[in-house]
Amino acid sequence: MVRTLEGLVIAIPAAATATGSAIAGLIAAEQGELLLGAQTTTQLKSVERSIRPGEISYPVQVDIEQAKSVDEFFKIAIAQFGRIDAIVLETKFPKRSTLIEKSIGSGVRRLLYCLDAALRYCSGDLHIVTISPGADRYAIPVANAFLGGQLATRKTATSPALTVRMSVISLADRASSENGTWARTVLHVLRERRNVDVTETVLWQQPEQQETRSKRASARSKITLPM
Repeated sequence: MVRTLEGLVIAIPAAATATGSAIAGLIAAEQGELLLGAQTTTQLKSVERSIRPGEISYPVQVDIEQAKSVDEFFKIAIAQFGRIDAIVLETKFPKRSTLIEKSIGSGVRRLLYCLDAALRYCSGDLHIVTISPGADRYAIPVANAFLGGQLATRKTATSPALTVRMSVISLADRASSENGTWARTVLHVLRERRNVDVTETVLWQQPEQQETRSKRASARSKITLPM
């Protein structure tokens, strides 16, 4: 049975992007409780416009390029809500001027900063959902290795018990992420109950199989999930 997001505490450290704002709106509509991060107060106000009155959200300024700022973001999350159930993070922001090598480094850095801070303050079950475009494919193996080392250390330390699930949402070659596909996919993954340690959701375009199939139908993004 698919669960709803009601009552879950979900942190979005980079909520000021178009995808982050769309995700926040969908989660809030299902009565999820949100910690929204953005670099400026102006960006936070913009994100909060997607949250309706009565829905629970807490805005916090954060620079996800700075480890200290990310650490403070998660410290505030725990102080405000008492726990974090899930983190949603885009590992790469779409910037045409950014070199691929720099994008990869930036994506890995953002993800590791968030993982390091979250592991410091979280306990129980933590679901990490990363939106990882092709240029950031190296962020996930690095993150898995980091998680393995950190969780192994926690077993012999006095830190609270923690179980981590990581879900990766990626985009196949030439597929489209328009019309809120990213946001709807994140919502779907968050609803799924824990069943494996790593889940990968790939978005792709189904090729046209019949001449009568409309161009619009063949261009729709599809979602595939592991069996």
